Order: sequence, then C-alpha cells, then structure tokens
Amino acid sequence: MTFTRQTCVAVAVAMALASMGAHARPVSKFAIEAGDTDGTVNARVWASFMAHAYPAARWYRHALQGAHVNTDEFSSFRRRLETATFVSFTYYYQHDGVEHQRVYHAMSGRSDFQRDAFIPRRGADSLPYGAFMTYTPEEVVAWDDDALFGSDVTHSPVPRDRHPDARRRDAELKIARKIELDIATDTVTPGGALYGFSSQVPCPSCDAALEVLSDTQGIDVTVTYLGPGSPSYTRFQRQRHQYVNGVHVAVNGGQMNVLRQEQAGSAGRPVAERVDCVEDEHLPTPPHPAPKE
Repeated sequence: MTFTRQTCVAVAVAMALASMGAHARPVSKFAIEAGDTDGTVNARVWASFMAHAYPAARWYRHALQGAHVNTDEFSSFRRRLETATFVSFTYYYQHDGVEHQRVYHAMSGRSDFQRDAFIPRRGADSLPYGAFMTYTPEEVVAWDDDALFGSDVTHSPVPRDRHPDARRRDAELKIARKIELDIATDTVTPGGALYGFSSQVPCPSCDAALEVLSDTQGIDVTVTYLGPGSPSYTRFQRQRHQYVNGVHVAVNGGQMNVLRQEQAGSAGRPVAERVDCVEDEHLPTPPHPAPKE
C-alpha cells in the first residue's frame, strides 16, 4: 500500500520511532481536518465499514425471507450502520527476520447484528449473521470478545457516560484485545508498529487500552482519524448514508419509488442510485467458525 505525505505523517513518525528501538509510549493521534487529499484515510475507514456493512446487508436480506420493510422497520438496522465508529488498523511485525502485516477491522457497539432487538425474525432456519462474514490470514474482523485472563487491556469510564461499562464495545478496544490474543497464540509477534484509521477521534478509554497494549507488548501505536465536521468526515457520512439507502431499496425488491415517497420531506438527504449492493449470489461460508459473543 502506498501512502502520500499528507495522509501518512503519522505512519512516518511511528516508523522512525520504531527504528530507534523505542517501545511503550502514549498513542500518537493525528486528525484529518482540511481534507484527505489522496483519499487514503477515507479508503481505510470505508474498508472497515464495508467489512461489516456488506455481510450485515446480505444477512438482513436473507433473514427477511422475501418480506418487505418500511422505513420505520428499517430504522434500527440503519442506525447501527450510520452511527457506529469504524476503524481499520494494520499491524506490522517481524517473524524470523521477515516483515509481515495483518489488518484488523472493527466497529463500535455489539458486533453480532443477530442479537439486536430489531432482528426480522422470519424463520428458525435463517442462517446466522456469522455465516456471511469472511476471514483471511491477513485480514480479520475483531469482535467484542472477552479480554485474556489477567489482561489490563480493558475499558474505562469516560466523563458524561451513561454507565461505567458504556465503552466496553468500543472499536479500538476490540482490536487491541484481538492483537493481544493473536500475540498470545503466536499468530503475530510483539514489538511491531500499529497504524490505525478511524472515523472518529479515539476516546480516553480507547487511548488507555491502546497505551496498555503498547506498554505490555512493545508496540508503537499511531491513529489517524477523520476530524469532526471535516470534509473527509462529511464525505464518509454521505457515502455510508447512500449505501444504507441502497440496502433499503434492495430488501424491498428495488422499489426506488417507494423509498423516495417514504423519504419525501426529509430535505437534503441523498438517495442512492444503485440497487445492487446485496446481490443474490451464493452465500459464503467462513473459513473457520465465526466468533461468538
């Protein structure tokens, strides 16, 4: 992957520090405010969104078993995809003198769409959400799994949170725990460099979890995020809104006119022109059992 100067200052800084043999340090964070000129950060955030949204859309359509839903019934599913934080991290590490990399995607909130109250229960024979997920040795989706026994990679309360466990399913925490597990199982080695791209600024709880990962595993951590209200953030918001609109159209058999009627009066909200975002292709089987909560 090639990065330009504008969007990869964070990567260059972390690599320089790693080459000096440095280990634990506070998480380095960089905001994209003026615009992601070459689209690198947006592309990484979008990759994480699609790693979750595409299987979720296909599972949702399958669970409906041909039934149509109106805008109100679709709103809970829409809300998950349009409000969650999406992050994509790449971990660079060495094994036997050879450099490797592993990509981790995660979204905030409950990972398994199937467990939420909005599920369209149309039959006991519906495939589980995990059946639509795909995994490769180089690219994985981190779920909200429990921490390793004795691990200090955990969530912490943030002022104005509604309850102390509000941050227990944050996206960065999921990735930190997954990397810790991968190190414990010799899937990756410690002492590498972790570069993250996020749709939101990491909260203090996520900062703390990533700092613990850095402290305990000797990993340099850098996060680049879309600045609130920035052109890049606005672009991402528009793209995922359009994609979810396309899902709504697809589950209703391509009835674009129905969606337009339902959204009449919702000024300034664009309508997607594509209706083929969840094709009727062969349903994939994951290479290994999907993670369980």
